[in-house]
Amino acid sequence: MKISSKLIMIIGSLLLIGVYFFPIWSISLDAPQYPEGIGLKIHVNTIVGNEENDLNNINNLNHYIGMKRIEPESIKELQYMPYIIGFMALSGVIIGIVASRKLVLSWAILFIIIGAIGLTDFYMWEYDYGHNLDPHAAIKIDGMSYQPPLIGTKQLLNFTAHSFPDIGGYLVGISILLALCAWFISKSKPTLMPMMIVTLLSTTALSSCSLQPDTIDYGKEECANCKMTIADNRFAAQYKTTKGKYFKFDAIECMAGYYIENNIKKEDIAGHWVNIYNKPGEFFPADKSIFLQSDKIPSPMGMYISAFASKSEADEFLNKNGGKILYWDGVKLLIAKEWN
Repeated sequence: MKISSKLIMIIGSLLLIGVYFFPIWSISLDAPQYPEGIGLKIHVNTIVGNEENDLNNINNLNHYIGMKRIEPESIKELQYMPYIIGFMALSGVIIGIVASRKLVLSWAILFIIIGAIGLTDFYMWEYDYGHNLDPHAAIKIDGMSYQPPLIGTKQLLNFTAHSFPDIGGYLVGISILLALCAWFISKSKPTLMPMMIVTLLSTTALSSCSLQPDTIDYGKEECANCKMTIADNRFAAQYKTTKGKYFKFDAIECMAGYYIENNIKKEDIAGHWVNIYNKPGEFFPADKSIFLQSDKIPSPMGMYISAFASKSEADEFLNKNGGKILYWDGVKLLIAKEWN
């Protein structure tokens, strides 16, 4: 194998270390009674809530409709998954050092099979939780099941459930793609088409994990919604479509209103960002931001909405100025109800 192939294989294997630090999967729930949203982060060895009490709140909700409690310590897969990831990372590094082309392909195929088994097992876990209901539950609806989607969005009563890979899941995908890339370029005369395919897939996977906001020329660019000049770098927002086009806004409420008025679907959004109020000019993902609505902090379009990168920062301004804390889904609900 060529030195470049060895390095790609070793780097791809070492990426798996990130799986121990980042969640593999995310499941979130939106509903009118939870405008800020609640959700779960599935790690390689445990399940935690998006926020401190989310797992407990979800278990309480599940109790009313007859679903079993989610108890991470009782899920056997979470006990042996860390060892599987550790084995794949270590064996991948060794294979990269040994420089066996056949072993590289075998490693990638084995990991794909493990991934397929893992997704199947995850689906069956969701199916069991969503269908195996307590017949004595307080709320019973004939024919209703509560299985969240494997990947995508699904309506469950008044909740909208979202299920997507998280950073750890993307790292696994990139690791497999890099192994395939190492295998292809290790050929003495690699064909062009496979190289192009692997390069394209690797680039797509990497870009999905590292989406970046575009720069905004404040004072010159126009808001895509209200057509006013984007002037204040504490309140601007923007989103990128899956086709690579950016739409920029002079206020957070303008982007939320644009989504609603134009029926922009989540699957058409590659990424969206908002200016951080206390860090002018800096952008942060909208769905990870904490928002404050306070009449002491006027925003360009009059909804008094500002964004912060953490709950502690938002609470600091809340204590000084009053108002209420919102999450991204809560902002959209607020705009849908109150903004004309």
